[in-house]
Amino acid sequence: MAKKDRLKEFTLKRINKIEDIWVKHSIIVCLIIGFLSGALHFFGLITNIRNLMGNVVSFASIVIGVTGVFLTLLITLDDSDVMKRIREFFPAFRLNLYHSLRSQINLGLAVVVGSIIITSLPQAPYRFLASIGVSIWSYFFWYMSLGAFYAVKLVTDIIVKNFDFPQRKSRQ
Repeated sequence: MAKKDRLKEFTLKRINKIEDIWVKHSIIVCLIIGFLSGALHFFGLITNIRNLMGNVVSFASIVIGVTGVFLTLLITLDDSDVMKRIREFFPAFRLNLYHSLRSQINLGLAVVVGSIIITSLPQAPYRFLASIGVSIWSYFFWYMSLGAFYAVKLVTDIIVKNFDFPQRKSRQ
């Protein structure tokens, strides 16, 4: 049993470390992944970007829908005990969460529009130009995708966690 607990604790520490890296360095992480995608495209290791556009538009649409549902859910839960408790301890958290979810929706729309533009344009005449386009598009795609995973985890943690509220004793 102790081995299971150690493994669970180790896993939770790793997940928390990944979350901390995402919160502090999300732009840098996505820039690196975007640059690597562009480099892999330039050297011919990624070749079918245009064939993925339909799937990416579907995925981005799902991200937009789920994020919209979470935003609506948080607005609905605004007067709940959990949100009151969060407002009490972290006054700016609620506003930051709303802005984060709205930016996820905007990123999803940017990925959809970018994918449609890429599909409608002719292929770039030079591999270097195409690789720059792949880098920029990959940055937005990964920022939307990884941000959506983080937002889903954050919102589900808020909704599912059991917050123990201290009960006041009544006066006699």
